[in-house]
Amino acid sequence: MGMSDTAFSYKQGNSLMHRCPAWFKILLIPVLSIMVFKLPPVFALVFFVIQAIIAFALRFTVCEQLRDLRAVLYYALLLLFAKMIGNVAVMVTNGTAFGFSELPELAIDFLTGEKETFILLLKLLCIMQSASIIFKTSTSLQIREGLEQMETAVCRFFHLKKRTEIAQTVSLFICFIPQVSKNWQQAERAWKARGGKKSLRMLVVLLPVFLSVGMKQAYNSARALAVRQ
Repeated sequence: MGMSDTAFSYKQGNSLMHRCPAWFKILLIPVLSIMVFKLPPVFALVFFVIQAIIAFALRFTVCEQLRDLRAVLYYALLLLFAKMIGNVAVMVTNGTAFGFSELPELAIDFLTGEKETFILLLKLLCIMQSASIIFKTSTSLQIREGLEQMETAVCRFFHLKKRTEIAQTVSLFICFIPQVSKNWQQAERAWKARGGKKSLRMLVVLLPVFLSVGMKQAYNSARALAVRQ
């Protein structure tokens, strides 16, 4: 399987987004995040649609887009489920009588009354979508070089000694995100290939291996960076 099969992994291309300097795309994330949270919700909705169009224009499949947004989608389901259970518990505590036939109506009332929650989730999806596009159009090397260029420019502006330790540390952290996703998916595929099924036992068996592999990769990356210096 290719690298594009894992979340937040680079996907080859020659589009304008691929050719755009990494430092510029990195700077866009905080700017766009502030705009998404400060401007009216309609901006987040329009921005979400525009980013989806850009993603399809870059030939990102629906599965690839959903894979990168999966964390927010899981959070949304968990949040909405918890809120609904909380509302039902309050009704039971207050002695409000209702039957199973009324559950669909209660669900509709709940969804229409959770406007602020849906707006928050939409904004989180927008930010995750922006990060996805940047990761998928920038290699790890481009991200690291972009961060180093930004730190060098700041040092030059403030007449400081040229150092890129901060950029290197941040780039290691950022580039480790898709690697973590890749490690987990490889471990999950290996588990299924041996006839294993998704269960609590899978988590108990795979988590120690997953953490061990991640720590080893982080150690090797740190050593490689130290040798470079």
